[in-house]
Amino acid sequence: MLKQIHDILIEKIQLRKRQKDIFEKVQVGDMLWCKMPLSKKELSEIETSHRVRPYLIVKKEKNFLLCYQSTSKNRENLNNYERYCIKAGKYKNKKDSWIDLTNIEKIRIKDIQLEFIKLNQIDIKKIEKRITIGQNKGNSQLIRFNEPIYIEEGDLILRNQISYYVYAEDNVNIYCFKIQKRKRENQKLEKIIINGKSYYTDFRELRTIKRNENVVINNIAYTEELLAILNQKKSLKASAYNKFQENRKREQGEFEIGTVFQYGNSKVMYLYSRDNRYYGVDLLWYTIKPRIFEIKEIQKRKIIGTKHLKELNKILEFLLERNSQTKEINQIYKYVRSLLFSSTI
Repeated sequence: MLKQIHDILIEKIQLRKRQKDIFEKVQVGDMLWCKMPLSKKELSEIETSHRVRPYLIVKKEKNFLLCYQSTSKNRENLNNYERYCIKAGKYKNKKDSWIDLTNIEKIRIKDIQLEFIKLNQIDIKKIEKRITIGQNKGNSQLIRFNEPIYIEEGDLILRNQISYYVYAEDNVNIYCFKIQKRKRENQKLEKIIINGKSYYTDFRELRTIKRNENVVINNIAYTEELLAILNQKKSLKASAYNKFQENRKREQGEFEIGTVFQYGNSKVMYLYSRDNRYYGVDLLWYTIKPRIFEIKEIQKRKIIGTKHLKELNKILEFLLERNSQTKEINQIYKYVRSLLFSSTI
């Protein structure tokens, strides 16, 4: 009997030491297996295999951890910004883990069981964004990681009390179109769905916002919603682009902006026509001699291709930067840029 008591005491001492060791080295952003911080009576009402769960550490205090609880079950009753899925394949786990971002749990050292995983910065930033939305919605008890918020495609933001949907982004800017919650009878707007809620837009009121500008993150679209919005934009963009090309053909003949011709030993890209004359840029020499010149006998020239919008935009930017600009070049640049940054490709 005494030996049994002794063994039990030794086991408890060793367990406490392991728990303290884990606590000492664990950091914010780590996930641990912990016993649910409930009373014995509350735990008795929970299935034994579910009493230990992964917890995401968001703050470390002197003798306890503040965490968000996770489970292998998708919390479908929660909003898109109130939960986050840790994909099994990314961390070589057996199952996906869904983190509940609506409530902070206090984990004592004696509730710690085992180390689980350390989240990468991408997941931390995506979780941080959702916590911030929860705070903006009024859940003041939530705790952030104090990471900068990274805005990306699919986000709904507020700037100067105006709502925007982010359809593209790069390291410097985010590209948005204006949205609104309601539409008047005389407005011709498309309905889009973000996190199960309806919004309205014409996809045309575009804004470029610097990443360092002050914006409020307000919602996040589900992947399937993001794809649906993408397809709506594609259809509208294709329709607008086709209409633009038809108008250009009527005004300027059969040549499209960006059409490339063989021109002696060089290649020439067509840009615009004026007074029955056709103008373009020499693709071989434009970086050395940035100028627009007349393409003579254009009807006899061999067409060898058409520049993609991205390539066309870069060439136009170069010409404008080198002051090789005309009224026509400015107009073409503005329109090509609007098409490019309303592109969903």
